[in-house]
Amino acid sequence: MNQTHVIERAFEIAERDRACLKISDVREALSREGYTISDLMHLEGWSIREQLRERMKARGARAGLSESRP
Repeated sequence: MNQTHVIERAFEIAERDRACLKISDVREALSREGYTISDLMHLEGWSIREQLRERMKARGARAGLSESRP
């Protein structure tokens, strides 16, 4: 059983994992970590999905800024 709640872990992945570009990538990462289909159902709401997209977008913007600095 996972110690971190699926939503909290999804936000961590969305913020840190550069390989995750879409919600489905986050779901796959969680599944590999042992989260169940029942757990993943928590990510089906529009609001949660939008928040995950925003975090992935912000991560990309932060990565672009750090790469452009000398």
